[in-house]
Amino acid sequence: MKKLVVLIFIIFLVGCSNIKIEQNEEINKEKEDYLAIKNELNSVKEYVNDDDLPCDVTISIDRINKEEISYRAIIDNPKIDMYNVKALLIHDYFTEDIFPSIGIFDKTENLLVGNEEVKGISLVGYIETTKAIDELNLNIKLYIEYTDGEGNVKEIYYKLNNDKENTI
Repeated sequence: MKKLVVLIFIIFLVGCSNIKIEQNEEINKEKEDYLAIKNELNSVKEYVNDDDLPCDVTISIDRINKEEISYRAIIDNPKIDMYNVKALLIHDYFTEDIFPSIGIFDKTENLLVGNEEVKGISLVGYIETTKAIDELNLNIKLYIEYTDGEGNVKEIYYKLNNDKENTI
């Protein structure tokens, strides 16, 4: 009887240790993907124009209080069906926070023409600063990856034009 209890205990320990290894490998993969996308977005030289986007992208910067600014990207109104959407929104101002994303650390979303369930994707981040928004001179960049209706994976690199009206 003691041998059976010891055997079950050993099997339980071995089984639990395998689960931790699998979870750590998945988390490491997500971190690697996040850093690779972030680095690529920082190094890319050519960005998509507004007219060439497969959806609407609205980026805004707002002061929340004396010490904090929010920056937001809304991805909505797809012109084509966009499956398995991943997105990452970054800026060049110093922060220790993780940048807002979807589909990297969590599940992807689908943006479908005429879909009433998922109307859009919102990525929101915060910057701690007392500086005025126009003094920050933020360079905000957005990465969007999706699969089209034919199964082709598309990548978009978009940069906020500081002259845009939607910058506050």
